[in-house]
Amino acid sequence: MIRVAIAYNKNTGEIFEHFGHCEMFAVYEYGDTLDDCKKKLIDCSGRHGHKDMADLMKEENVMAVMSGNMGPEAKALLLSYGIVPVAGYCGDADTAADMLVTGQLPLAGEDAGSCSGGCGGCGGGCGGCHSDDNGSDCSCGC
Repeated sequence: MIRVAIAYNKNTGEIFEHFGHCEMFAVYEYGDTLDDCKKKLIDCSGRHGHKDMADLMKEENVMAVMSGNMGPEAKALLLSYGIVPVAGYCGDADTAADMLVTGQLPLAGEDAGSCSGGCGGCGGGCGGCHSDDNGSDCSCGC
């Protein structure tokens, strides 16, 4: 069984651009095949910041987490829990999850699905993420 989480834009079904300010995650649990996948949406509106989101990912026993952008603090927290951080992608979350678990996700920075330029890189613009709950800069460049 493989479990991955993707920061999820509930309005579009696409990858949300920022890990620490995500309102929802989609958790995908894969069995033996891609067709054997269960998707669960988790409301994160009551959580905020890198630590809360990393703790949630640990509670959900995911192996990897994907978002459009992710700062070094968030990546370090996830790695400390043994969770692989994956950032730099935009587009359909369901497709990205399938590509991640099958090893078909292109390297970040290639034209297909890449997301760059801080919080605005996915076309969403900065949401005022100058700092998290602890006053730490999220390092997104905004």
